[in-house]
Amino acid sequence: MKPILRIDTIFVPAIDTAAAAAWYARVFDMVEVFRSGEYIGLRVTGAPRNSTALTLNPVERIDPAAQVAFNFYTQDPDALRERLLAESAEVTPITDEEGMRWFDFVDFSGNRVNICHFAGGE
Repeated sequence: MKPILRIDTIFVPAIDTAAAAAWYARVFDMVEVFRSGEYIGLRVTGAPRNSTALTLNPVERIDPAAQVAFNFYTQDPDALRERLLAESAEVTPITDEEGMRWFDFVDFSGNRVNICHFAGGE
């Protein structure tokens, strides 16, 4: 089994995610594909279900250095987390919420990257 299948989403911080979603939809012809609280996921209209999405994540201020820039989709977040720990990577605990499981890690260069899994994501 491959450790990851694709880059699943690109995170974009937004102070007002609903207004930002409307702007992306209008300017780039994107459609909302999920909403979880203030998090809103968008994908290019007509793109396949497993293509990379854009996730607007709510923030009080924009601080690019503090944001996760992208994530990888995996079939097995537990195994991938263990693999990263074996590489001595800084890794957060797995969060399990609303059918999605995810964690963050710090890569070799100090960047925060997210790993996610959700049903139907293959």
